Amino acid sequence: MDWTSLSESIILQVIAWGLVLVLFGALYLSFRANKVRLLNGMLATGLVLALGLAISGSVLASQNKFLMGIWAVVVVAVCVGLALLVSCLGLLLLWNAWIVWHRESHSLGNSLTLLLGIYVVLSPWLFRLFDMILPQWLARGLQGVSSAFIAYLVFWLISYLMSFLLYVLFQPKLRQDYIIVLGAGLLHGNQVSPLLKSRIDVALHFAKRQYQSNGHWPVIVCTGGQGPDETTSEGAAMVAYAKEAGYPAEKLLAETQAKNTYENMAFSKRLLNEHDIPLAKGIFATSDYHVFRAAGYARLVGLPIDGIGAHTSRYFIFNAMLREYVAILMNHKVFHVCCLSILFVSAFLNAWLATH
Repeated sequence: MDWTSLSESIILQVIAWGLVLVLFGALYLSFRANKVRLLNGMLATGLVLALGLAISGSVLASQNKFLMGIWAVVVVAVCVGLALLVSCLGLLLLWNAWIVWHRESHSLGNSLTLLLGIYVVLSPWLFRLFDMILPQWLARGLQGVSSAFIAYLVFWLISYLMSFLLYVLFQPKLRQDYIIVLGAGLLHGNQVSPLLKSRIDVALHFAKRQYQSNGHWPVIVCTGGQGPDETTSEGAAMVAYAKEAGYPAEKLLAETQAKNTYENMAFSKRLLNEHDIPLAKGIFATSDYHVFRAAGYARLVGLPIDGIGAHTSRYFIFNAMLREYVAILMNHKVFHVCCLSILFVSAFLNAWLATH
C-alpha cells in the first residue's frame, strides 16, 4: 500500500469513527433530555449502522486475515439471518396469529399479525393480477405506493423498537416514594385478571425489594375506573388484591375514575397531590410492552417517572408490540398522513412519468 492510499484509508477511518462519536453524543444528549421519543431510536439505529461501517473499514485497513475472516463470518451471519426472516415473515406472522387467536379474544387489536401476514403472503400475487388487468401506470403506481408504505412503516417500526430497547435497559432504583399501577379489565365484573395480577405483582415485588434494601414502603396507587360490565372499579379490586397479598393497607390508594392510560396518570397525579406525596420520586407498573407509551403519557401530565414492566407471554408479545406501535403512530396521525400523502403522490407521479 503506497502512502497516498494509506493516507486516504486513515482519513476515511477518522471520518467513520468521528461519525460514530457524533451519533453517540447526539444519542446521549437526546436520551438525557427525554427518554421517551422516537428520535432516540433513530439515532441508535444510525449509530449501529455507522459502527458497523467503521469496524468494517478498520478491519479491512488492518489487512489482518484472521480479523477479516471473523468479521466476514459475522456480516454473512447477519445478512443470512435477515434474509431468512424476510423470506419467512409471512408464514411466521400467520403462525403467530394462529396461536393468538386460539388463546386470546378475536378483537381487531389481536388480529394485527393475522392481517399483516395475509398481506405479506398475498401481495406478490395481488400485484401480478394488477399487472394483468390494470393500465401499466396504475399497476406500477400501486406497487410504488405499497413499497413506499411498507418502507415508511418499517423505518418507524425500527425507530420505535430501538427506542423501546433503550428505555427498558435502565431500571428504576430502589428509592421510590410511590408506585402507580395501571389498571386493566376485570374478570366476571370484580376479579383481578391474570394481566392485571401480573402488573400488581411486579409492583409488590419492587416494593418488597425496596423495603428489604432501605426499610421504606412506597405508596402504591392502584388506578382504574369501572367498566360497563364491571361491578366494581379496577382500582378498588386492585387494592383488595394487594391487601390480601399482605401489603400495608395504609400504603395503598385507590384511584377509581380513570378510563385510559392518560387518565391513569393524570388522576393518579391529582391523588398524589391530595396526599402531599412528592411527585419526583416514583415509578409506574404496567405490562412490559406498554411501558414506553405509558411513560410518554406520564411526562405529558407532568410526572417525571419511569416504568417497570410485568412479563408478557412470548406468543403475545409481538402482536402487543405492534398494537403499541400503531397507537404511537396514531398519536401523531396528522404528521404521518401528510408524509404518506407525499410519498403516495410521488409514487403515482413516478409511475406516470415512467410509462409515458
